[in-house]
Amino acid sequence: MRLHSFLLGIVGSLGVAVRGASAVTIDECVALSLEHAPATRAARADVDASTALVRAARAAYAPRLQLQSEYGRSAGYDRAVTNGGSTAATLGVEATLFDGGLRDAQFAAARARLHSAEALAQQRRADLALSTRVAYFSAIAGQAEAAIHDASVVSLGDYLGLLQRLEVAGAAPRNDVLRGELALQAARSAARDAAAARDTALVDLQSLTGVSLTIPDLREPIASPPASADADNVESSPLLADAHATVEAARRDVDAVRSEWRSHVVVSANTGFVGVVPDTTFQDNAGAAILLGFSMPLYDGGAVSARTAAASAAVAHAEAGVAQARQTINNALAHGLIEVRRAQDEEQAWRRAVPQSAEAYQVARARYLGGGNVRLLEVLDALTQSVEAQLAVVRAQLAYRVTLASHDQILGKVGP
Repeated sequence: MRLHSFLLGIVGSLGVAVRGASAVTIDECVALSLEHAPATRAARADVDASTALVRAARAAYAPRLQLQSEYGRSAGYDRAVTNGGSTAATLGVEATLFDGGLRDAQFAAARARLHSAEALAQQRRADLALSTRVAYFSAIAGQAEAAIHDASVVSLGDYLGLLQRLEVAGAAPRNDVLRGELALQAARSAARDAAAARDTALVDLQSLTGVSLTIPDLREPIASPPASADADNVESSPLLADAHATVEAARRDVDAVRSEWRSHVVVSANTGFVGVVPDTTFQDNAGAAILLGFSMPLYDGGAVSARTAAASAAVAHAEAGVAQARQTINNALAHGLIEVRRAQDEEQAWRRAVPQSAEAYQVARARYLGGGNVRLLEVLDALTQSVEAQLAVVRAQLAYRVTLASHDQILGKVGP
């Protein structure tokens, strides 16, 4: 028997160790979600595309090198027109010496759009982290609510059994038994609702992380204060970073349009062979040419000025978007801090009320069973108040955690 107890103790200890090792923290779930979610991959693809466009804009500064060749024969036509054919093999280079600032504007706009894509990618990560945290918190809160309702079902079941025995003895009316049965069914329904909410949150969490999880795998998260909502954090948030980048890109688009009304200077040179008959062409017709071109627009019917006005309007719209984003963030953070304080006060108040409500239920139950001047309806009301006080603690805690997670999401924060 001692050996059997010893082995059972070892097995039990191993079971606890395995469960503790398999527990998954909230931050680990967030990391799994970031790796698993399609939205994250899409955001990375957007950043890669913007990075490629920056490289394309930078490539506009480099001269263009081209290799050209051709061979053709013509018969029957006037040789003054066709020359009898054409043979050519040339290597050419073309470079823009001055373009009125077009390349600078396009390169700056591409970099601004890259910053915008990076900011949006960070915001998507923060959104995903919020969804994961809400599912994690909801699963834990759902389990706590389910446990409270299960305890209420057990208490009402025991109480109903006592009422049924009292009815047989003639010490309890039939109406009280019926009320007890109705209260038990209501408690069972509430327990099923809580279990369904818990399971739904767990399914959402599994979908986000791509990992099969159970309630025992989740750890109770540690409460942390909200992140600072100072001006630096607000200004560095992804939403404002995207808005600022949009303004910068719009301004550079204006510069690009205006550059169309400026003079352009292009130089090109080529060398190789140009002739008619291949044999003599590659023996006698090697040469080179250079061309320096200058262009200056004189009149375009107002097209450039119209496009400039449209681009300037886009700048004004983007600047208004910055102000709107800043206002939205500040309002959301202010509302969140109010909700955090309210949830904290609610949790503390209901924690104080839990033992009081439990005591009130026990007193009412004892007085009813002892023949005091207490009706069954009062006992059931006292039990309902006790259960609601416990549920209020869980819900206030959930509201506090979700609000903190939303606070971080607004600031674009992913980790703790």
